[in-house]
Amino acid sequence: MSNLTKNLIIDNHLFVSISLSLVIFFLVKLFKTNNLISLLKISLIYNITSFYFILNLNGIFNLKFHLPLHLCYLTELLILISLVLKSNRLYPFLILNSFGGGITGFTNLNLDINSYLIEFHHFYLSHFNILFFSLIMFKGRYILNKIELIKAFIINSTVFAVIILFNSIFDTNYWFTHYKPVGKNLTLYLPEWPYYLIILIGIGVASYVITFKLFNKNNN
Repeated sequence: MSNLTKNLIIDNHLFVSISLSLVIFFLVKLFKTNNLISLLKISLIYNITSFYFILNLNGIFNLKFHLPLHLCYLTELLILISLVLKSNRLYPFLILNSFGGGITGFTNLNLDINSYLIEFHHFYLSHFNILFFSLIMFKGRYILNKIELIKAFIINSTVFAVIILFNSIFDTNYWFTHYKPVGKNLTLYLPEWPYYLIILIGIGVASYVITFKLFNKNNN
């Protein structure tokens, strides 16, 4: 039954993503910002705690795959911490990661039939949460400036360098620095290492610029 369910999800990835995007759209349209932030906080807590609880309960937690080190999962965790601490210090960095990251997750799937069902659950809800966060911030008319854009580039570059070092030491593949992700995603059509990684970095930079321009328009 689980393999059948996973195949169904994989085959209907875009349908699932579009459905979740519509949920975000209607939530942002219908509710006030404060209510949306409260809802997001509940969703973040539920997603993160349920993921690690089920992994550990079933004895399938693996340090090589399940640490929150991929950019979107790290962003989700930092959003939760920021909301709990009521701190907007990292908001520019988180917004720039969230908008493009959410869209990327909804258009690309890095899981396959060998992945656990809880990983699918976590994947979709994580990208739902970060896209939701970015649109809440847009609705709240958060403004990004060039200084914040540059700082976010520096932070992301630093984290990326740390991840490369981490992967080299522990033989992991966070941020997919060593080999392509599994599943139905853009890297299927890209050349092998290191060219696919260079292209992904370029896409990430473009995503930052587009997000900056979008949020900079809140000045008007």
